[in-house]
Amino acid sequence: MCLCSRMVHEGASLADLLTMLQGISNDDLQILLDSEGISSESELLSYLQKRSGANRSFETTVIAAMPEDQARKFLLTYVPPVLIVLGTLGNIVSFIVLRRRAMCKVSSYLYLASLAVADSLVLYIGLLRLWLIELIEVDFHNSSDWVCKLMVSFGYIASDLSVWMIIAVTVERYIVVCFPLRACTMCNTNRAKVVICFIALLIFCINIHFFWTVSLVEDSNNVTNCQATPSHIYLVDEIWPWVDACFYSFLPFVTILILNILIISEVVKARTHRQNLQSMNEYHYHQQRPQRPQQRRSTAATVFGCRRFSSPGEGTKLTVMLLTVSFTFLLTTLPMNISLIVTAFWNQQKHSERQMAQFNLAKTITELLMYVNHSINFFLYCATGQKFRKQIAELICCSKESYSSWTSMHTEHTPLSSLHSSKKGKKHLLMAHIPEDFGSSESDMVSIRTKV
Repeated sequence: MCLCSRMVHEGASLADLLTMLQGISNDDLQILLDSEGISSESELLSYLQKRSGANRSFETTVIAAMPEDQARKFLLTYVPPVLIVLGTLGNIVSFIVLRRRAMCKVSSYLYLASLAVADSLVLYIGLLRLWLIELIEVDFHNSSDWVCKLMVSFGYIASDLSVWMIIAVTVERYIVVCFPLRACTMCNTNRAKVVICFIALLIFCINIHFFWTVSLVEDSNNVTNCQATPSHIYLVDEIWPWVDACFYSFLPFVTILILNILIISEVVKARTHRQNLQSMNEYHYHQQRPQRPQQRRSTAATVFGCRRFSSPGEGTKLTVMLLTVSFTFLLTTLPMNISLIVTAFWNQQKHSERQMAQFNLAKTITELLMYVNHSINFFLYCATGQKFRKQIAELICCSKESYSSWTSMHTEHTPLSSLHSSKKGKKHLLMAHIPEDFGSSESDMVSIRTKV
C-alpha cells in the first residue's frame, strides 16, 4: 500500500493508479488488500478515488482505464474523419453524375441523387458531432437552444430520409422486374419526384415534435445539455428510441430483405425460362434473329420504366447496382439492429466495469458501420455501375477538354500588331483557311482573328 500512497501524494491520477493495479499479480493484490484491511478490489479503488480527489465518477474512471475503452477512443478518433472526407467527396461526385442529362431521365437515378444529399447531411450532423465530442469534448448541440432543436430534428430527418430513399428505389426495382407492364406508368421521373416529396414531408411531420420536446436543460451539476425537456422525458428517452428503431432500422431492414429476395427470385426465374425457350426453339430463334434488335429495344423501353436504354442488358446492370446498394445497407445496419435489441435487455441488468467497456466498444463499432453505409455508395456505384463509370469518364474528359480549350484560346491569341507586321506569305497562308463567305480582305481577316 506504500507505493499507492506515495503515488497519491505525488499527484498521480486515478487512471494511473488503476493502470498500476492491473499490472500486479493476484497474490500481490491480495497482500495489498490485507495490509490495508480492505476486503475487495472495489473497496480499494474507492479508497484510492477518495485519496486522489478524482472528480470523475468511479465507474467512468475505471472504464476509461481499460483496453476496450482505449480501443473505442482510437476508433472514434481516426475513423470518423476518413469516413467524412470520403463520404463528402463521393456524395458530391455522385450527385453531379446522377444529375447529368444522360442519367436524370431514369427515375432510379433520381432516388440515388436524393440519397447522396441525405447521406451527406447524416455525416455532418451525426458523425461529425460524434468525432468532435471525442476529440475536443465539445458538443455543438449545446451552443444554443435553436441549434439544439434544429440539429436533433434534422439529424433524425436526414437519417430516415436516407434509409427510405433506399426503400423507394428498391420498391421501384421490384415493380420493374416483377410487374413490367405497370412499370411504364408507375416508374418515371415525375412519379419519383412526387414520391420523394411525399417521403420527405412524412418524415418531417414524424420528427417535428423535437422542436418542442428537446431543449437546453440545466442538470443538478449546473451543466447545460441538449436533452429532453422535463415534461417530455418519458416520450424522448423511453418511447421514441423504439419508434425510431422501427422506422429507421427494423422495418426498412425487413422490407428491403423481402423485396431483394423477390427480385432475385424473379430474375432467376426469368433467366431460366428464357434459357428453356432458347433450347426448345433453337431453329425458330435463328429464323427470327433479324427482328430481335428492334423487339429487344422495345422490351427494354417498356420493362425499365419507359426509358429506352442503349443496350438490352443495361436495365439488368442497373438492377445489379441497386441490389448491391440495398444489400450493403442490410449488412451495415444488421449489427446496429442487434445492438438495439441487446441494449434493451442490457439496461435491465447490472454489469461489471469490464463488461460495460466491452459493450461500449461493440456499440461504437456498430455505429461506425452504420455511418460507413452513408459514405461508400459512390464506390458501390463505381464497382457495379458501368454507366456510372462511363459518365464519370465523360465528366473528366469534358473537364480536361474545357481546360485545354481555355488554355489554347489564351495562349494562341495573336495581337493585332503582330498580325499586321506578319510577312505576306504567311498572310496568304492564313487567308487560305478562311471560308469564302467571309471575304478575303485584311479587315475581314482581322475581325475573324479577333473573334477567335
